[in-house]
Amino acid sequence: MAVPLDQWQERMERHFATLAERRSTSGFPLFALEHGLDDGELEQISKQLRARLNTGLRLASHWLLWTIYAAERGYTYGGGEYWQSFEDATPGWDSRHRYRVTAWFSKFHSTYNGVVPSGPWASHFSIIAWPITHAVLPRYLQQQFVRTLYDLRFTLARLTTIEPAVIGRLIANNVYHASTRFDQFLQQEELVGRIVLALLHQNPREGEEPLLPATLNRIVVDLEQIRYARGWLRETSRVVADRFKGIGRGAALSSPGENLVSVVERRLRETRPDIRPDLRLRYASGGRWTLVIDVPNFKGIAALNPDIQQFLRQTRSKLNGDDVKRPAGWVLSGNRRAALKAWPDPSRPLVSFESPNGVVDHLLESECRMSRGPTWLFRIGDDGIAREISSRLMRPGYDYILASADEFEDLQEGMTVCAIECCGICAIRVSVPSEVSGTYMQWLRMRKLELARTIRVWPAGLPGRNWDGEGRSEWLTTEKPCFGIVPDHPVDSYLVTLDGDAVTSFPAKEPGKPTFIQLPRLAAGTHRLSVRARRSAALDELGASPSHEGYLELRVREPEPWIPGTTSHVGLVVTSNPHDAALDVFWENELDLTVFGPEGRKVIPHVRLEDAKGEEIYSAQVCSPLDLPILPETWHKRFQEFLRQEHAEWRYLEAASGLLTIEGQELGRFVVRFDHDALPVRWVLRHRGEGVELRLVDDTAQEDAEPKCRFFSMEAPTKIERLDTRTALAGFDVQSPGGLFIVQNGKFRDLVIVSTGLSGTGLEGLGVHPVFARITDSPKSIIKHMRILRYWKSARLAGFLSNARRGQIVVGLTTRLYGALAGRDWGRAEAAFMRSNDWKKSFDHLQSLLDHRSGFPAVLRRDALSIDGRRSAIVGWYAELAARYGVCSDKALCTLAVDIASRPHEVPRLYGERLPGLLKHIMAKPLLLRGARIVALSHACSDDRPVELVPRWE
Repeated sequence: MAVPLDQWQERMERHFATLAERRSTSGFPLFALEHGLDDGELEQISKQLRARLNTGLRLASHWLLWTIYAAERGYTYGGGEYWQSFEDATPGWDSRHRYRVTAWFSKFHSTYNGVVPSGPWASHFSIIAWPITHAVLPRYLQQQFVRTLYDLRFTLARLTTIEPAVIGRLIANNVYHASTRFDQFLQQEELVGRIVLALLHQNPREGEEPLLPATLNRIVVDLEQIRYARGWLRETSRVVADRFKGIGRGAALSSPGENLVSVVERRLRETRPDIRPDLRLRYASGGRWTLVIDVPNFKGIAALNPDIQQFLRQTRSKLNGDDVKRPAGWVLSGNRRAALKAWPDPSRPLVSFESPNGVVDHLLESECRMSRGPTWLFRIGDDGIAREISSRLMRPGYDYILASADEFEDLQEGMTVCAIECCGICAIRVSVPSEVSGTYMQWLRMRKLELARTIRVWPAGLPGRNWDGEGRSEWLTTEKPCFGIVPDHPVDSYLVTLDGDAVTSFPAKEPGKPTFIQLPRLAAGTHRLSVRARRSAALDELGASPSHEGYLELRVREPEPWIPGTTSHVGLVVTSNPHDAALDVFWENELDLTVFGPEGRKVIPHVRLEDAKGEEIYSAQVCSPLDLPILPETWHKRFQEFLRQEHAEWRYLEAASGLLTIEGQELGRFVVRFDHDALPVRWVLRHRGEGVELRLVDDTAQEDAEPKCRFFSMEAPTKIERLDTRTALAGFDVQSPGGLFIVQNGKFRDLVIVSTGLSGTGLEGLGVHPVFARITDSPKSIIKHMRILRYWKSARLAGFLSNARRGQIVVGLTTRLYGALAGRDWGRAEAAFMRSNDWKKSFDHLQSLLDHRSGFPAVLRRDALSIDGRRSAIVGWYAELAARYGVCSDKALCTLAVDIASRPHEVPRLYGERLPGLLKHIMAKPLLLRGARIVALSHACSDDRPVELVPRWE
């Protein structure tokens, strides 16, 4: 006979009360997953709960059992939509019940000291954060979690504290290529730290275990079912075992009374983060070299305190020698390599941020600089890469590149002119002869260069990474650096000093035979090893000059996990903007991709889509092999062709993540990952045969604030229709041909365009026939329609021909906006231009609508394409031209004209409250906006047809 729910409720209340009392000494919170029930008992309880739900009886009397039930659904769900999986397992569940879940878990927290969700993700997804947090480590995250621990095992073993928050912060700062869900999970630093302690700590004292042994054993058993996970967990446990023995509450983060500034200063004194970028030259072709910069990961700075971490994640950066603004968080990403177009200014840091931060700015000024110059030396290695030699030492028999702002004169033997693909720099290639004349030596000394002496030092055993041959190398904190020293003349001994501490003497062997010295493991940071040769008595008798002291720079860092698919050398330089683009951005072809490599070589791009479990649901080759370099405009064109041909719309909607692989064969392989960014309030789609079901999901827990749902039909794209929230939460079928669906709750908003079915019969039914409401010439009406245009342009796409149908609507609405602003005749001409097969003839007609008396239109048509595609350059040129021809002398109005001509959907956001007044002024000068449109269309058109209605200006 089945045990009734009341008895199960009483048993669980006793169980958690006992566990909470035992756990009170350690302060560790409880998880609802720590129920201690076996599979049979869980199934019995679940059946009774579902039966009671379907009979309409009260749920509150068994609140603890429902809490356990929700946590179990959090543990087993596959990472997609939580409520969808919950309802599939719980027939009869009403979406309105989700607010009760929050109340049940809150009661669990107050009654038994249950864990509380934390971090930005928990505050945004305030309902599902409870069951997923109380699931401890959901199955779909287990493989990523254990792999991360394995990658960071040596770093964990060297922690000076085992405070859970410190461990969680360490993992969050050092994880690479995490899925969106896993990254959100890691935001709960305290929780992550406790899970780590539970998984890796053996035999804790009673009352101090972070997790119920039965629950921990269940997670470990599940982990061991995953391929490789058992080995990863065992190896991680072995490495950290000694450090985690005798676990208690851990050491405090700082001493009493120590404020945040002093904590940062103390940490800076303890270890100086190594953030100096490496400059390298990669051979292109025809005597030309490309300057490549490798920026170290700024995770060492991010670990100083949470405020700095937040600053680095939210602030855009810029490289010295490149005008491109890198997206927020770029310095913490896994791909921090770029080709520079201008030689860096040695008086400025190599990396800068668009907002000031005292600690970060101080570190950049002192630690993130290139050598001063005015001459820079690069030695060409066996792999063809030229690496900078900061010691400025040259050796006979080696090849070098010399770079200088001034041209080189009086070239000596073995010197030939070459070129670096940067403005503001001259270069020569130098092959140092075995016999060097006095004139040659004098030429080097004038440029503060010197030939190395003949005591050779090199990394021995495990090779030092990035060894430049002249004293600089990179090591890991897990290694013991070893060096060999060999002279070609008699030496008595070597005096070795590390970081200016005590001097150690090592006897030297006879000339030609090496002496080996090994250092202990070193802390992360930059270390200086000096080696001085004590000369022999024989040399003293000959009156030889004393040997000079040499220095070795050891840059020591924590081990970084290998990132699958990334190249280990600089055969390929791949950059994507934004660097952390969501899957929607990638699939809608809004990603700017650049791939640099040797000219004439080819790469092959592949795409792969995965579901929430990481299983492949779609893969394809994007196009035939592409010649290097690949620039954004080339990528946009090829990927757009791929999207038209593949018809993978529904596979994309089912995907949780996507991978773009750039396969370069011996040049290496590079993988870029994209994830779906789920919002707390969002639309969820399901493809059912010929139709589409749309459903609203609201995880904001704002029971008193109902989401606002709106709809714009594809047939009437500017007419707002209200949607019933209860209907949206229950789900409904989208009627043909679809439209734009918007939901907003507080600061959260989600937009999706759903295209389904045909709009009519025959081929015409593939498109749509939008009817637009008239846009009056009032600023209020224009601004309203600019905002509607932004809705249509920024929404996600779903369904058959969704992009093409959106294109029809965007073109129609945009040309009508231009008609309201620059005259109805102009709007009609722009619409005809977009429909025309002979765009040059239509362009002539547009130009004829400008006032020709001043010559302004002719100059626009002639010179527009000579200006590069940066918005700032276009604005400056156009404002100067408009003033010269008497069209407008107000630069603010000229800037607005360029913005309207190139991105009308962004104008309300950019100008805010100033916009109504500015629009009145610009509507009084139609020639100003018409001229700006001529410039914009010149850049947006190819030789064959209009590419886009608006250009892609930087």
